[in-house]
Amino acid sequence: MKFNETTIRVLVRKDYGECFDFYTEKIGLIPVWGDRNGPYTSFAAGRDAAPCFAIFAGEAMPMFRGYEQPESGTQPDTVTAVIPTTDLDGDYLRLKEAGVPFLGEPQYIEAWGMRCTYFRDPEGNLFELNDASGV
Repeated sequence: MKFNETTIRVLVRKDYGECFDFYTEKIGLIPVWGDRNGPYTSFAAGRDAAPCFAIFAGEAMPMFRGYEQPESGTQPDTVTAVIPTTDLDGDYLRLKEAGVPFLGEPQYIEAWGMRCTYFRDPEGNLFELNDASGV
């Protein structure tokens, strides 16, 4: 198992195009494979970077025999994608100006020994942006 090569893949259950736009226009990821129409798009952080993130249309998951979509209509926060940054305040301001809905301003969590903030994508998935500067 190569856990250190894990890629985040979000299952889109609502509006694929809206999610595609969120990750390209607001977050600034670059589509490497696929497009706004889905059912799958992989993204990279830069033009020459390897893919690091993907979205996949939830209705296409039954291609995998045995998969059944949960009945729940609410989004439980059971997984959080963590995005390290060396410029937490700068990235927070840039993303907020782009319309990313944050849960609050960056803050220092003493028990964790770090600064972070959280936002959600259009699907309601939770992301943590945290200070990886080592300061």
